[in-house]
Amino acid sequence: MRPDLIADLFEKEATYWWNTSKREMVLALLGRVGPLKAQGKIGFAVDIGCGGGYTAKVFESHWRTVGIDLSREALQLCRRRGLRRLCQVDMTGFSLPFKTGSLDLVLALDVIEHVEDDVHALKECQRILKGGGLLIMTVPAFMALWSPWDEALGHRRRYNASALAEKIRKLGLSVEKLTYMFFFVFPVAVLIRGMKRLLRRDAMNYSSDFIPIPKVVNDLLILIGRLEQLLIARLGLRLPFGLSVISVITKK
Repeated sequence: MRPDLIADLFEKEATYWWNTSKREMVLALLGRVGPLKAQGKIGFAVDIGCGGGYTAKVFESHWRTVGIDLSREALQLCRRRGLRRLCQVDMTGFSLPFKTGSLDLVLALDVIEHVEDDVHALKECQRILKGGGLLIMTVPAFMALWSPWDEALGHRRRYNASALAEKIRKLGLSVEKLTYMFFFVFPVAVLIRGMKRLLRRDAMNYSSDFIPIPKVVNDLLILIGRLEQLLIARLGLRLPFGLSVISVITKK
């Protein structure tokens, strides 16, 4: 990811609606599928592609969390947040520096779309999980939405839910939950992205899709995200489309 986009993420991820909604959805699903503390003990977790570090910071209150990223700039920003369990890795081959069966929770939030061999990435996440451990993963949805924003972020693909579920099940992993999210904002986001795609096609100069918005709009979008949390985590619904796919996966 471009250094300017990493810095933009650091500034926004604590309060911006997209980051807040995704983080709260992860916590909501985690609370429904598995306890935050494993058998009364603080579990071990890793946040792969930890970026600016805010999510890892939130999870530190429940887990011994390690943040890993390929970007030196990102890890420097994580240190500014007070994170100390950090590791810089070469994600080209997606080889994770953890013992087999050593982790209770793996977060791969908008990660595997960056990797050439996403099946290998899933196998590596499976390898480091303990039996009964959880992998929570988000990926961008629908190749039809591909834009210079994906190129600026270093994406290699976008996904549909059924194809992703098939890849997961072929590895012998159990899908506890898999659904689209950012359902209600989908039409507006598609319109804005389409306009930007027409006006600015150079990925190196493509501005962030996380555009500044008034606080009242940001707060409203967070409330919409919480409605989705109610539908998905509390009522168990699967949404028919959205901007992302989120999955909760168990290692048998």
